Amino acid sequence: MKTNKTNCLKGLFIPLLLTFSLAVGITSCGGDEWHPAEEQIPKPTPTPEPTPEPTPDPTTPKPSFTKLHVEGRWIVDENGVRRNLHGFAQTYSPWFNEQGTKWSNYDVDACLSYNKALIDKIMARGWKMDFVRLHMDPYWSNKPGVQTTGENDISAFDFDRFMKYLDEVFIPMAEYAISKGLYVVMRPPGVCPEQISIDGVYHKYLKQVWTYVAQHPKLRNNGYIMFELANEPIQICNSSGKAVDNWNGATFDERGRLITEFMQQIVDAMRPYCSNIILIPGLHYQMLYSTFEKYPVKGENIGYAVHCYPGWYNSGYDKEVDVVYDKFKSGWDNEIMSIGRKAPIVVTEMDWAPEKYGKSWGKAITGKAGANGFGANFMRVCDESCNISWLLFTSPDLLAQYDDALPDGNTFLTDPEACPRPVYRKYKYYASSEYNALINQADYGK
Repeated sequence: MKTNKTNCLKGLFIPLLLTFSLAVGITSCGGDEWHPAEEQIPKPTPTPEPTPEPTPDPTTPKPSFTKLHVEGRWIVDENGVRRNLHGFAQTYSPWFNEQGTKWSNYDVDACLSYNKALIDKIMARGWKMDFVRLHMDPYWSNKPGVQTTGENDISAFDFDRFMKYLDEVFIPMAEYAISKGLYVVMRPPGVCPEQISIDGVYHKYLKQVWTYVAQHPKLRNNGYIMFELANEPIQICNSSGKAVDNWNGATFDERGRLITEFMQQIVDAMRPYCSNIILIPGLHYQMLYSTFEKYPVKGENIGYAVHCYPGWYNSGYDKEVDVVYDKFKSGWDNEIMSIGRKAPIVVTEMDWAPEKYGKSWGKAITGKAGANGFGANFMRVCDESCNISWLLFTSPDLLAQYDDALPDGNTFLTDPEACPRPVYRKYKYYASSEYNALINQADYGK
């Protein structure tokens, strides 16, 4: 989730991004002016012994579908059936629920009512979804009235509030989604600061949040819920406090070792308590994954959470004209499928539309698969990669308004060059027995 559009790399062509990366690679992580003082973050409690499996809550509706785990490069269900998931995202704050027009003032009942109704409306519109990305929005866990510089500023984080609203907002929404046949990917409050480091303030914050979540009796070992460890890490610093940002050579190797160790420590803190699928984000706004081929995060039930927008992975600079399939596929394979050949990939942010609509983060057209255009080629690249789950990052209130019976037109929801119409129809194919038979062929994707 991008709240203040500080994500200056979104939509840049890769060569431009390379130039920028090399320039900022010598910046220092020593200046923590945007970090809270370390003592402001509550210290994690001592690690207890693993607790026994909780007794099922008889008031919680039993899902009618099966739990998930990872086998090799696939997400599979309890019957051993390969699953590529397709869905949408929700966040739970007044601003991201139609710009503060629907509820306010920490009104839990109004928040739940509005967001549950959106799920119902989306399903009623015929969207063939099977997962939702659930943002544990910092609106709930920040101390009211404390000014911050944005969602990457954790100085207002209040652990007691996080625990309270995990129970009152986020878990009820997760349970409701599951009751509607949706798997859930939970992400932590807010976004990463520009620079992170092993044992730094933000690292300790993530470990505290996830160690608590991993122990929660309604979340731990829950095969319907996955955990995405962070949102959009950008740069990582070494022990000298310098951002390691070069794209090749020795510093490339150092960057790979550092981001893997950063994530591995969070995974290791969680694993005494839970077996849930854990999704690992990469650097540069979840764009860089090639180092994970040499330095994978170790353990069972590990996948990787990727973001993809027009202009990324060599997908074109003038995104409404020159997104070319061959270049896009090559960039994707080099960066994403380096680890995607070994572990499942879940794209947890992606959208596109012509800029004139002002309704999407990505500015591009659908185009034609194999020729020009971002959307059609993104879907083709995912299909050819075989083990890719993905979502549409369009706001849920817009998804709830979609009507496939309307003729093609010049609006965001009716223009075939914007993402809702082609994705709605593609999701129907993904829900078909034909598609599911295809991905479950023994040699598919080899």
